[in-house]
Amino acid sequence: MKEIDYNSIAEIYDLYVTADYDIPFFLSEIKPVQGPILELMAGTGRLSLPLIEAGAKLTCVDSSSAMLDVLSRKLQQRGLRAEVVCADVCQLSLPARFELAILPFQAFMEIIGEENQRAALAAVCKCLAPGGRFICTLHHPAIRRKQVDGLLHFVGHFPTKDGTLVVSGFEQGGNPVVSRQQFFEFFDGDGRLREKRLLQMKFAFVEKGDFEQMAQSAGFRIVQLYGSYDRAQFDPAQSPVMIWVLEK
Repeated sequence: MKEIDYNSIAEIYDLYVTADYDIPFFLSEIKPVQGPILELMAGTGRLSLPLIEAGAKLTCVDSSSAMLDVLSRKLQQRGLRAEVVCADVCQLSLPARFELAILPFQAFMEIIGEENQRAALAAVCKCLAPGGRFICTLHHPAIRRKQVDGLLHFVGHFPTKDGTLVVSGFEQGGNPVVSRQQFFEFFDGDGRLREKRLLQMKFAFVEKGDFEQMAQSAGFRIVQLYGSYDRAQFDPAQSPVMIWVLEK
């Protein structure tokens, strides 16, 4: 699977990715779990750290070694422990011991192509113990597609050690693959531009029926489909996300 080059922005990722809207949901989901939990596409630990601090026995998987280096450093600084594995979720091979697997932040959409998506679902299913659950999150295509307009959008400006980071980007396509160009501009304390970076990204819209069919083919039973992180039932007309709860 062709990867987004997260290695190139790993050291600045935490500056501009500060979302925490899904953390209460996942903290609630791990409460009844006594055994090991698998977090896929864990990145620098945006979600991992709160889960570990809440007592989760976590294995964190990501294909970016640099992102995992940041996570490992944060674990050490906080005196926390987790197993950290650098691997492609499509080729994941771990013992079938996990009671719960999670793929947060709608990151399943970064797996491009049905063949890769099926491979990822099958690999996750094999990692779960019998009766284990998989929570997989995606954007709802009918809602998210409206934001793909080809226009440059300002993401935000974020303080750095010696100035400001400004992030912006634009998106094109969407049938089903979206191409996103994300721009990073670094300004010093006097407001002078000192560096620019570009991150080329792709993600694919996955329709509800297609995901359901692929999940069932991989060996999962559909337990629940939420349309928001407050556990509202999925509404095809307005739900922004699809939060799938699957069981092996």
